[in-house]
Amino acid sequence: MRCYLRPEKDNPLNIPLPSSKLFLLLLPLLVAGCWFSLRNSPDPLWLYSGDLLRENHVMIGEVPDSLQRLYCELHDLPYTPGDSTAFWLVSNPYLSNIEWTGFRDFCREAQKHNFLVVSGVTGVGSTKQTKHMARLLAANPENLMEIDCAPQFDLEYHKKYIGYEEEEQFIPGKLLEFWDHCFQHLDQNFVVVADNFDKINPETFFGPELWESLSSPRDTAVLGGKQVVVPPNFYFFSVTHLGPGSLIEMNEEHFKRLGTQYILDPNPRELLAWWHLQADKMARKPDQDDHAERLEALHDSTQLQRYLFYFLKANKFIRETYGDGFQLGQGSNVRYCYRDGDLSELKRVWLNHINALHPQRPLTEDDFSPLDFTLRSGGLERGSNFVARQIKFLEDTGYLVEITMVGTTALLTALAGWWVFRRREQLIRRYGDRAQQVYAGFEKQLISAEVAARRLEDIKKEVDDLVLRRKLGYTEGLYFLAFIEDRAKRIEFARNVSENFLELFNAFMEDNILTEGEYIKLKLFLQSIRHKIPSEIYEQFREKVEQAYASHHD
Repeated sequence: MRCYLRPEKDNPLNIPLPSSKLFLLLLPLLVAGCWFSLRNSPDPLWLYSGDLLRENHVMIGEVPDSLQRLYCELHDLPYTPGDSTAFWLVSNPYLSNIEWTGFRDFCREAQKHNFLVVSGVTGVGSTKQTKHMARLLAANPENLMEIDCAPQFDLEYHKKYIGYEEEEQFIPGKLLEFWDHCFQHLDQNFVVVADNFDKINPETFFGPELWESLSSPRDTAVLGGKQVVVPPNFYFFSVTHLGPGSLIEMNEEHFKRLGTQYILDPNPRELLAWWHLQADKMARKPDQDDHAERLEALHDSTQLQRYLFYFLKANKFIRETYGDGFQLGQGSNVRYCYRDGDLSELKRVWLNHINALHPQRPLTEDDFSPLDFTLRSGGLERGSNFVARQIKFLEDTGYLVEITMVGTTALLTALAGWWVFRRREQLIRRYGDRAQQVYAGFEKQLISAEVAARRLEDIKKEVDDLVLRRKLGYTEGLYFLAFIEDRAKRIEFARNVSENFLELFNAFMEDNILTEGEYIKLKLFLQSIRHKIPSEIYEQFREKVEQAYASHHD
């Protein structure tokens, strides 16, 4: 271990110390690194909310020509400019607030599947969009059948739509009659929309024979002695709720017969479009109730960004914590919250919705604290800094506990090493100061060379004992012993030189006369040993020579 002592008098061993200039140069870099490591980044959903506000959102009612082109594409018809057939179909009985690109993709996907399960969460508008799509695909209101399901009416629906036995005669239901109509007009599309189809048992609705035949196009069912086949121009769209709340939980057996699942996600563009539509309505009646206050909020882009972000971020948290089916759509009560004081009401909507479903982990007010932090900080995401991300990564991968233990062990080891180092430094400094005091006493002629050498030898023995008992490192001990050895050699050399000088001086003074030649020789001798003996001894010898020479030449 390398020890560092203060230079000069406080560091008699003269071991180099770390430069403070280097620390000052590295300090700005250290501060900048800490700032960047601990600074949070903008929340991606906050940035996305701002982008959505700047986009031009197109609803189906705003693009009648594009809607007509889609209608012609679905039915393989030539496009005729000015034809409003498609617009009339989706406007009957009313025109809904549906975003164009999502609706277009939904229609194209639905055309590919004769059977399709359309699922969405509360407020997403799955029923509304499916019925609009079905009207467009059927092209004729008479080619469309809507079935609205209610719990506990499974057998009644089977009798009504599939059929029943009466007096040993099978009476076909509305769906079988509808299929006969399909075969009579194979050049047309026929569509059935079964809303809330997860409220009843699909197997009970179709009956065991027909339900089993739906598993493969090659299978057929026999009802009332008549073979029943699904028409090739028939489409069946079952609308179900995504997530908890369904009486029948859809599985692969259902999807095998009812078609693949098409999920309609919450659409923030439709939420924005609804807000803009409300602003237009309130602008026409600004004096009613609190329309002025609401209109001001709807014209505040910063305010809308805050609530649009909350809609996106809350759904993201709900999806990751509870599942896709726990989210809220743009048509739920969240759309009524956009004023400055509506934040608590928005949280209440989420709390009531989630906790009414009785999840294993209830939603609490504290779960919204990251969202509130982003609003307060102007869009920054809590815990998005470099340090927090690394901790989260280690926590997710399971290495955090191990690294924490290793780090704690390393820290304790470092502290123990520092304590040992400081203790050894204090020992070296204490013994170094003692050795320096002995040498200083010899230089000032406070003690003799013999006494100084004996004291240094005592210090050396004590240091040897510390090294043997491992209270002082071997390397530090070597440094210190070398230092004592150097001082002892200086003392010994100074004593020898002093004795030589005194012998020469006494030899010249045997006749009690110091000649000029002897004076010059003594001066030269002193000059040669000046830097090898203590300054006090040199001055004593010089004065001794000057006095002896002056006493005979006055």
